[in-house]
Amino acid sequence: MALADRKYPKLYEIISPFLESGETVKTQNSDIVSNKELAEVFYFWVFYQNNINKLSIKDSLFFSLQSQKLDSVIICSKKSKGFLLEVALENSKINPNLYTKIKELSLQKNKYAITALGKYKRREDIPLLIGLGENSFLAISYFPDNAFWNFLLKYKESNRSLDYFIAIASYKNLNAEKLLYDLYSTCDSIAINSLDEALIKNYCVIYQSLIMKIWENSKTIDLTGTMKLIKDCPNKASFSFAKGLLNTKAYNFLELDSNYGTKDSIMPLMIETITKYDKGSLLEICNKNIANADFMELSSILDLIKKNHIVGTKQNLLKRLQTKNIPFDIFQISETLLSFKDSNINKKLVIILKEKRNDWDSGNWSGALRELIANNKLKLNL
Repeated sequence: MALADRKYPKLYEIISPFLESGETVKTQNSDIVSNKELAEVFYFWVFYQNNINKLSIKDSLFFSLQSQKLDSVIICSKKSKGFLLEVALENSKINPNLYTKIKELSLQKNKYAITALGKYKRREDIPLLIGLGENSFLAISYFPDNAFWNFLLKYKESNRSLDYFIAIASYKNLNAEKLLYDLYSTCDSIAINSLDEALIKNYCVIYQSLIMKIWENSKTIDLTGTMKLIKDCPNKASFSFAKGLLNTKAYNFLELDSNYGTKDSIMPLMIETITKYDKGSLLEICNKNIANADFMELSSILDLIKKNHIVGTKQNLLKRLQTKNIPFDIFQISETLLSFKDSNINKKLVIILKEKRNDWDSGNWSGALRELIANNKLKLNL
């Protein structure tokens, strides 16, 4: 680690004896203690130097090149196996010096090697990749040659995996669009998630209508897909967003790859777009979601109501409040009703809050709701 920090120019030589010995070391990350191979610890210390030390552009280039050399050593070592070999193959560039070794590993049905082989896009490998069957789907996604199309069609009835969808979507043509539409009609909820992910990762204009159809019918989408639609076809997207928001199915906002914590940003963006291009649908969207939405989705709707003073939601808000709700929802609905400053509504709110006191007057939100009640001078005699 010290040699890496000091930019020793032959870091790739250090990893070889670690690979040979397979020696392990106990590591601790936060409160997680585990045994890891020294080769793996060393590899990631080099690979993540940008996160460990402040690097100049020159230093970043140095570690990038060192990582590539480490990948080569790992891929060529007879002792490499498991996770570290998978990472090296996944990170490997199209290095002509590694082609023979990667092809050898592909023949051993190493899925990561097969994918790496596809990146070379060599037509002489087409029969081999076809012969390796379903293991070749990701390789084909990097090498969408027409010679693979009939091979992919053979799995139309039997395969609904993410890798299969990605392989088809990588073609980005009308044949791929038609096949993906046909497959969508037979997908269960899990397969729909995979199909949507494949479309987003291979996003193009041709796939816009299918992405919107999946949203409208299945209420499935991620932040990246939402933003791409807004950027490329905002008017059309606004009507699609409205259709989905009026669908009574549960929301299924995806967080793909490492985009954790992004799903709460999707609905506000949709609402902002609808407000700009399809404002007439807002009242219906609000009332439909008051009845069916929960937690953050309901929160986004209530923010919209407050911001635009949508008085046509009053009765539906009261009706929702009379049902079973979590304290967070009760607080937000009450806050929204009070924003109208309607004395008749406030009287009805007081009655409901008294009746539902056991639902809200405990836990973390009790204090916030009591403060809201006091600030608005509601007489609940708490």
